[in-house]
Amino acid sequence: MPIPPKKEVYNRQTAKERVYKTLQQWIIDGTFRPNERLNDTELAEYFSVSRTPVREALQMLKEQNLVHIIPSSGTYVTPIDLQDMKYVYELLGELQSISLKLCINQITAKDLSCLTELNERFLENANHGSSSDAHIADRDFHNYLAKITGNPYLITFTDQLTFLACRNENHFFKEVARHQASYENHCRIIAAIKTKSLSVAQQEIKNNWLISISDSY
Repeated sequence: MPIPPKKEVYNRQTAKERVYKTLQQWIIDGTFRPNERLNDTELAEYFSVSRTPVREALQMLKEQNLVHIIPSSGTYVTPIDLQDMKYVYELLGELQSISLKLCINQITAKDLSCLTELNERFLENANHGSSSDAHIADRDFHNYLAKITGNPYLITFTDQLTFLACRNENHFFKEVARHQASYENHCRIIAAIKTKSLSVAQQEIKNNWLISISDSY
């Protein structure tokens, strides 16, 4: 189990949340590979905590379908299922379309500036940074639209699904050409939002996820 060598110290009050966030990121960025076994004793030693917050964190990851627990065998990183990812991308396209419908009339110039900044960060990281950082910026771009709606359920579901999408893209997609196409798609989404062209923005954002489906197969 290739745990990064640098250790971090966690206080008791936030141990579960911080262990969860770290393990979640390691699964998404590929530090932990699909089907890899996770040893809670080794993880507890690494994080300098008891096994309880580690087990609680693993249970939270199970609820996100990032790990699966087999009784009397252990905890394993969930393999990437392409049919399952098709469901994720299709649902994300619909959720993002709803986000646009709910927020397009309340998006401010500051929001447009933030979306543009996130998109530029996405392209910069894709071209000159790490693939993981690029996908984080891409995820933040899409999650930002859900956050503007203020709908906590839409925000939560979008956040959970974009984590799964980000993991899939870290695993399969490395091509600069694909990043450029996604960047240009984001630019068209921002332009449509700016002119309040809801149907155009909705179609562009669905296309963004549909491209990911076609690239996966």
